[in-house]
Order: sequence, then C-alpha cells, then structure tokens
Amino acid sequence: MITSPLIPDTNPREPFRHLDYLVVDDMPRVRHILIKILRRLGVKGRIDTAEDGAVAWEMLQDYNYDFIICDIRMPRMNGLELKRLVRDSVLFREMPFLLVTGEVSEKTVALALESEFDGCLFKPFRSAVLEQWLLKLAGG
Repeated sequence: MITSPLIPDTNPREPFRHLDYLVVDDMPRVRHILIKILRRLGVKGRIDTAEDGAVAWEMLQDYNYDFIICDIRMPRMNGLELKRLVRDSVLFREMPFLLVTGEVSEKTVALALESEFDGCLFKPFRSAVLEQWLLKLAGG
C-alpha cells in the first residue's frame, strides 16, 4: 500500500493511538492488563502508570499527558480526589478522565455521574468497550 503525506489518515482509531496515557490503579496486575490492552489497540504513545492519585498528581506536574485512565478506590489519594485536582487545574481541566472500577453498585454509579467523569468502565471489561471510550473521548 502506498501512502501520501498529502492524504490524511482517515482511520477512526488514529485519534487515540498517538496520545500519551497515565494509567492509575493501586493493583499492579490491573495496570499491566491496561497497558497490554492499550498496546493491542494500537496505542503508540507513552503509557505511564501510578499506584495512586498522589503519585499520579506528581507525575502530571512533570509530563503533559493527554488522557487519564483511573481507578476510583486507592490508598492515599483516590480517583475522585485526583479528578477534582485535575478539573480544578487550568492546565489539565480539559484532559479526558476515564474512571475504571470494580465496584458495580448504585452508589459507585451515582458517584461517577455526580463527579463528572468523562466515562466509566466497570471491571472486568472487554477491550472493545475500552476502545469505544477511547474513540469517543479522543474525538474520533
């Protein structure tokens, strides 16, 4: 296949493939699985991880990520607290913030809606569902 630099790539997945991600979860296995799924979906950008919201907030001060995928329940600083800091910051306010949680309860769903996350994934989830959220939130 011959491509021309004058013809833009119209692959609908391209918007999220070249973004840089920060994956925040207190469980190393979940972080590892999310990285694997993102790579399988074709993400070529940087993917860094943090074990809680406090570490993630520090990392945000040093690097300009495009997208946050974050668990809700973590020690030190949970996903709700991190989201509040992100939304209160002029620098990060518009950054897509996708909530990932294993808690499937009415309370968790209500919390996610009230907290104005951009999206919510309930564990376990299929990679196709994550891909749909990435496409939606990355403007694809």
